[in-house]
Amino acid sequence: APRGPSETPHPLLGTRGGSWAAWMPPAVAGLEGTCVVLPCRFEYPEELRPAAVHGLWYFGSPYPKSYPPVVARSRPAAVHESFAGRAELLGDTGLRDCSLRLWRLSPELAGKYYFRGDLGGYNQYSFSEHTTLEVLGELGGALRDTVGSLGSLGAVGSLGHDGVIGVPCVPGVPVCCGVPFPPNPPSPPTPVEPQVVGLWGPSEVVEGAQVELGCEAEGRPLPLLSWFRGAAVLREEPATPALRLLLPRVAPAHAGAYSCVAENRHGRHNRTLLLRVAYAPRAPVVNGTLWVVAGEPVTVTCGADSDPAPILTVLRGRRALAVAVYEARVTLELAAARPEDAGEYLCLAENQHGQRATAFNITVEYPPVVLPESRCTAGGGDGVRCVCSAAAVPEAAVVFELPSRNLTVAEGHRDFAAAPRGGPGTGGGPGGGVTGILTLRGALEPRLAVLCAARNPHGVTARQLRFHHPGQHRGLVWAKVGPVGAVVAFAIVIALVCYLSQSRQMLILGTRPLGSTPFRGHSHLGTLPYRDTPMALATPPAPPT
Repeated sequence: APRGPSETPHPLLGTRGGSWAAWMPPAVAGLEGTCVVLPCRFEYPEELRPAAVHGLWYFGSPYPKSYPPVVARSRPAAVHESFAGRAELLGDTGLRDCSLRLWRLSPELAGKYYFRGDLGGYNQYSFSEHTTLEVLGELGGALRDTVGSLGSLGAVGSLGHDGVIGVPCVPGVPVCCGVPFPPNPPSPPTPVEPQVVGLWGPSEVVEGAQVELGCEAEGRPLPLLSWFRGAAVLREEPATPALRLLLPRVAPAHAGAYSCVAENRHGRHNRTLLLRVAYAPRAPVVNGTLWVVAGEPVTVTCGADSDPAPILTVLRGRRALAVAVYEARVTLELAAARPEDAGEYLCLAENQHGQRATAFNITVEYPPVVLPESRCTAGGGDGVRCVCSAAAVPEAAVVFELPSRNLTVAEGHRDFAAAPRGGPGTGGGPGGGVTGILTLRGALEPRLAVLCAARNPHGVTARQLRFHHPGQHRGLVWAKVGPVGAVVAFAIVIALVCYLSQSRQMLILGTRPLGSTPFRGHSHLGTLPYRDTPMALATPPAPPT
């Protein structure tokens, strides 16, 4: 009976290597429904001296983290359902023989097969070398008869070229396919350390664009190519000369260094590409003192993230108060805040890719200020209407003081009314202008004084209200100047009328008023005597009394 592959010694098993290495045919072909052997041997560093050597075969990928199907193991354990009862690790891994046998071949078994050595602990290695299995269709009639007769004779059929073709398994006859190593096997190819020979891709892109990076490498055996960003593996492919990385829609977080790494058992090499992602400014962030008391300093910082760096401007209305060009932040400083500094401001960030703005308010607290429109005005038959308006932050409480009556009129009094909120003020934060209205009815005292008083946590202020006269109003004149002032004013008016009347009468009679001086002309004319002008009057007027 013919010997199976496990009974056939391999000529290369007597050699020993000093590093991880594996040898197997690059391609094997087998007929559908037959069996096939993938010859394999491997080496590992002598200094490891393992107590036991095990191994397993993967289908499609050599790396456990990608969870490839397990084809066969050297020790009993679970394998993928596709290979259960159809695969066997035929070689003795202790003798560095990793040959694999597959039977009942079907199209789904076609693909790449990878071997992984396991010496225990961390001493495990996945070889990038692999064998590609091709499953061919059924044999024609003549060839089937030939193979059948060969099988009945215990022969082993094979077709050479680049791989091996198995023969159908004949029931009752232990015949399978196999590929013996040649009597004088070729030496392994000269190893070449990997080298990344090409790297391409843009160095700068705009946010949202699609980016493709690529690299090429050389080495023997063909290296494992990987794309890294930091310590993260983005993509990898074993035994390939080139590898591309696609970033479908880049964001600022994708900016950084991308490294292409090529490695095989003889070495490792990498090259790095820097990717910059340009983007419009993000919404500015405002920090600082936004609520102060009048007289205190104000410092507000505004910053925005963008690439390239933005132009930052702090605006109030259309007026620019602070500007920073191509910097990450701008600072607005006020040495001493004033009430008029309160209000809305805008921080604007812009570059060639767009702009964003953030509004903010500065509130300035200050003690009350009585406004100029505070006064008392005659209201016809309704008496007098007094208005007390004050601006303050926080909002002030206003009252009317009447010292002569020893009376304070505040909100809640029947003669007190509050005007609508708002009015003149700061416009920043709560508060602003507040107005109270006092209505005085009936006769007014001669010495009546009305005070407007306003109070908030920062202070109190008071001012006597003036009386406004839209027309003649004797009651208001009397209340303003008092009885003594009225008598004096009346005497002055009477005296002025008498003087003007006397002067007119003397001019008509041709006499000058007492104490008058003769007219003096130029010096060469001398002094002209005063002459009475004859008048056609019957009798002289009586002297003024």
